[in-house]
This record gives sequence, structure tokens and C-alpha cells, in this order.
Amino acid sequence: MFIFFTELTGKDVVDRHGRWLGHPYDFFAKLDEPFPTVSDIIVAKGHLKKQFYVIPISQISFQNGQIQVRQPVESLTVTQRYREPMQASLRTSILDQQVVDTYNRKVVRVNDLHFLRVGQDLRLVHVDVGLRGLVRRLGWGRLVDGMVRLLNRHARYLTDEGFIAWKFVQPIDIQVSTGRLKLSIEQEELKKIPPPDISEMLMELDPQHRVALFKTIDVERQVEIITELELKWQRELIEDLDTRTAVDLMERMPADEATDLLGALPRRSADRILGMLSNQKARDLSELLEHESDTAGGLMTTEFITLMPGMTVEEAIEHIKRTELRKAETIYYGYVIDETERLLGAVSFRKLLLEPLDATMDNVMQVKPPSVHVDASVKEVAYVLDKYNLFALPAVDDEGKLEGIITIDDVLSIIIDDAYGKKPVL
Repeated sequence: MFIFFTELTGKDVVDRHGRWLGHPYDFFAKLDEPFPTVSDIIVAKGHLKKQFYVIPISQISFQNGQIQVRQPVESLTVTQRYREPMQASLRTSILDQQVVDTYNRKVVRVNDLHFLRVGQDLRLVHVDVGLRGLVRRLGWGRLVDGMVRLLNRHARYLTDEGFIAWKFVQPIDIQVSTGRLKLSIEQEELKKIPPPDISEMLMELDPQHRVALFKTIDVERQVEIITELELKWQRELIEDLDTRTAVDLMERMPADEATDLLGALPRRSADRILGMLSNQKARDLSELLEHESDTAGGLMTTEFITLMPGMTVEEAIEHIKRTELRKAETIYYGYVIDETERLLGAVSFRKLLLEPLDATMDNVMQVKPPSVHVDASVKEVAYVLDKYNLFALPAVDDEGKLEGIITIDDVLSIIIDDAYGKKPVL
């Protein structure tokens, strides 16, 4: 049969002679099991100054609506505190805590726990995150259920249970020594959640849990996730991270995203991070920081693919695969430059794949491709991208030198912010 945590805590616990011991207060279980088995029941007595018995589940039985301990009270040890380092306290680790619902891809708060009792075993099978679970916790379950039935016996409140199967629950339990989460080995579903959904989860968590959850993710995914956050959330997260982690992130972030984030940080923090970055990354970001944020220079990234006019198609493809692909933010286009880095042309990768391998870039490239000046406004950048149906647009200086490229997603983010004030919730 199924039984709720709330229902269990209302039962009397008696010893083998029927003498009252108290009420169930907490339960120990190993959370890395598919359906955690309760190993111990913690019985509390007293109100202002609680005392506890820690009783193995093997020593109890469920009889006549009570929980009976097979031992006499004299053989039980009473304590002022209870703790089991190898197992989790369901009251402190799960109940009333935020957890990640990996199925629906959101952060939820647990209102009650749902157990399956098979013989004398108790297994945690669901967490209840619904309104009815909260009402039950407050002790109003029967009263509210009765009132709702009186008004409308077919009300959805009576049938819609806010259950989440345990296999889709990722507890957020922080290791004090490391500040990291203790993730369940079986809970690999978290890794399957797309970065945009993880970023929304982070915004729902308190700062301590936000950082702890973020640290469980490998650095490449961290970059994908943080770039999905709004700038104010990026800033908060970076400020909560240790400096080394922040530097690792900045080193791998697209240059335009990293520049925006550095510009949003306090000057001292930004200078400290810049000083710990690699020389090339620090140089690129310092140059980008010189541009106004609402210009092409402020939007552009310096991570793009460049080709030389004498390269053959075969050489260009090998060059892209060998050295450039992992560093470029976008791989839609390659930009042909001369020895002084002046922009000569552009070629799409689709075109490269269709051209003869011995054809040279100066014969296959688009000469004088659409571009904007680094001081061009966002509106002008958006106009050119739209006019020529481009995914990325080169930005040049007064002498035609290629300084960077602006990708359509960066312009789209600004347009959405202008239209909605923030990213709309879908």
C-alpha cells in the first residue's frame, strides 16, 4: 500500500509492550537507489526539547494503525541529535527542499513524500510537489478535501496529484566541504536536459544551490548554459563562483559574450579576471571592451574563420578542420583576407563543399561581401543582416581591416530585449 510522509508522522510508535514512544519524525535512506529503501526510522518525543530514538526499519512492524517496535523501551538509546553520515535524512535533504524535476525540466519544491509499503519495507517512490500535498502537510487535508467535494465532487483538485517519480528527481544536496552537489549515480537524466532549460532552472534556485548545481556540470556545458542566461544572471553567477572557475569559463566563452559579461562586472573583478586569462584572450577582450556596447564593435566576436586568397578549396577545408573550427563561434562562412587583414571576400561552407578541390579562394569567394563599420549602430547591423539574409556579418575599420563578425543571435537578443524588456517566458 501507499502512504505519505505526513500520514506516517501522525502515527503512534509503541514498544513491544505497547508503551508509547513518540511519533515518526524522520527517515534515513540511500538516495542513489532507483527507489530508496528506508533503513531507519527516527522517532521523536517531546515538543520544546525533542529527544530521538533511531530504530532500524527491520525492528518495527505496522499493526492496527500503529508502528510497533520489537524491543522494549529500556533497550533503546535516546539522543538529543541524530545523524547518519552514510545515508540521507529525508526530512532535511528532500522534504521542503528544491529539487530538479528532470522530466519536466524545472526546479520544484517538495511538499510531501510518497512511500510504497511492501510487508515491513518502505520505499520512496514519488515526491509530491502539488497544492494538495502542501495542504496535507499543513494538516488541512481532510477539511479541504471535504469542502471541495461538497462544492464540486468532480473538481480537478481531488484527482490531479502533483507526483514526480523518484527516478526523475535530482536532489540538491550540498557537500559543505566542497560546495558541490552530491548527485545520485542513477540520476543521469540531468545531463540530457538542454542548456536553455538548465539556465532557466538556475534562475529558480537560491544562490547557494545555483552555484552548487552549476559546479556539477562539465566546463563545456557550463559555457553553453551561462551564455543562455540574461546578463544580470550571468553577472550574479560569476560573482558567486570562485575566481579560478570564473576564469576557466571566460577563457572558453565566445569573445562577444565574455566582453559583455566583463563590462557588467565591477572594475576590480573584471581586471582580476583579465589578468588571469591567456595573453591572446585577454588582448582580444580588452580590444572589444573599447567599443560601445550598442555598436557593431560592441556586438562582434573576434573568433571567426579566416582564409587566404591563394588557398585551394581542399587546403581551406583542411585548415578549417585542423585549426579553426573549434575556435570559431559560427561556421557558416569563412572570410578571405590579405596580408594586412583587409577583408577581400567571403565564402559559405556550403559553397566550399560544392566547388572543385583545386579551385582557389579568389575564384570562389564573394568579392566585396556585405559588411558594416565597427561603429555602426545595432539597427544598421540588423538591417544589413535582414537585407542579405545572412547568419553573420563582418565588421571592418576605416581601412577595411576585418575586426570581427556579428552573429544573428546576438542581434536577435537585443531586438527581443527591446520588444519585451526581457526574454519572454515560452
